Amino acid sequence: MKEEKKRRPLSWNWTLNVMDYDESTRHIFAQVFEFAQEGICITNPQGDIIYVNPAFTKTTGYTLEEVLGNNPRILKSGRHPREFYTEMWRDLTEKGQWQREIWNKRKNGEIYPEWLNIHAVRNDEAVLTHYVAIFRDITEDMLIRKEVQLAGKIQKNILRSDFSNDNLKMKSIYLPYHHLSGDYYDYRWDEKNQILKGFLFDVMGHGVAAALQVTALRVLFRQVVGRKIPLAEKVEWVNHEAKSILPEDSFAAAIFFDIDIAQGKLSYVMAGINHLLYYSSENGQPGIRVLSQPGLFLGISEHAEFEEHVCPLKIGDGVIFLTDGFYDLVQEKECPLQVMTIESTMHWLDSLSLRNELNDDATALGFMVNAGCCLEA
Repeated sequence: MKEEKKRRPLSWNWTLNVMDYDESTRHIFAQVFEFAQEGICITNPQGDIIYVNPAFTKTTGYTLEEVLGNNPRILKSGRHPREFYTEMWRDLTEKGQWQREIWNKRKNGEIYPEWLNIHAVRNDEAVLTHYVAIFRDITEDMLIRKEVQLAGKIQKNILRSDFSNDNLKMKSIYLPYHHLSGDYYDYRWDEKNQILKGFLFDVMGHGVAAALQVTALRVLFRQVVGRKIPLAEKVEWVNHEAKSILPEDSFAAAIFFDIDIAQGKLSYVMAGINHLLYYSSENGQPGIRVLSQPGLFLGISEHAEFEEHVCPLKIGDGVIFLTDGFYDLVQEKECPLQVMTIESTMHWLDSLSLRNELNDDATALGFMVNAGCCLEA
């Protein structure tokens, strides 16, 4: 019979009422510490290390024998100012807990990032007995985060810039909820016929998968935008092709539009984004109205039919296309659209990001015909 592998002794000489439990339960407690994937370091009130688990050794390179009696400052990387540690001890003293990303140093001198959570342990008389630190190496997490942030910058950089000429001005607000966005827009300007043709997408979900889907849908738009077929047929073609792009049980909301300056009209097809904000200076009714029409999401049925709608756009008129990230807040905040202009509404939407009001990807495209001033917030 093979000799049982000798387990490393666990230093239980600290006051957590461990001895109130029977031997088998104490053995389970010991196993939890030994097998935990997170590094664990326990010190006495003076900060002397009395126990570290195997995950601590794996991450830092220090064994239990090497750190016993030492202070955790042996792990300091030198990257944080004194104020960083002052804040840490203030929270531990006042709140009994502190957690944050921190840079530490392994035994071999390598500096690495970790997520550190420290708790002050007190006995029944509220006397401090120990500090327990639990941490994990987040090197890989940070690499992934940098990749996502870079991808988000690339996604934003390939967006079309705001459009402006003597007849039409466009202001965009594009706010990913977390670096990468499931929202996207694009347009083509037909100079000869004075028509701006575009779309706004809002793919279900967030992150990398949603960003890849909107990029693919953008390619479909560019393939069909120049065809001399009705706008509704273009949407039906995109919807048919989207079935092979969107994952199962996934879908995308969209609105497609043509702003025809020569004929003074707006044509649009709603496909999940079933509302827009419309401003008309005619009929003595200034202010913004919500125009809503039903329209099936893209990717639900490859045989779906869509309907084109038309409304006039004269000098001084405008329209805002927006995704649910903004529209939900318009409703929630009861924005007084009836007394607002395109400029003031876009300014209000822009201000929501500064107040951290958003809970979703949010995009808005504001247009004014022959506007006397720019739409910048």
